[in-house]
Amino acid sequence: MSALTVNLPDNLHEKAREVAAAKNLSMDALVTIALAQSLSRLVAEPHLEERAARATGKGMDEFLAQVPGAEPPEWDRLPDSYQPKH
Repeated sequence: MSALTVNLPDNLHEKAREVAAAKNLSMDALVTIALAQSLSRLVAEPHLEERAARATGKGMDEFLAQVPGAEPPEWDRLPDSYQPKH
């Protein structure tokens, strides 16, 4: 484990303290979680990129054929005026 000293604007530090207290986390835990989440957005996992590069879509039709046909609930339907873009 490594120690890190960080200078934060006062308002960001106060907000972090509030969130940590509300979530019953230490500041160390909150900063670790926040940094891990930010890094996961900034740095793509190499194995995901490798898998995506190998993807062919083969078998997708067979996979989708297993989904039972059902009407979506009213709240999840497209409006009657919807026209897909081509």
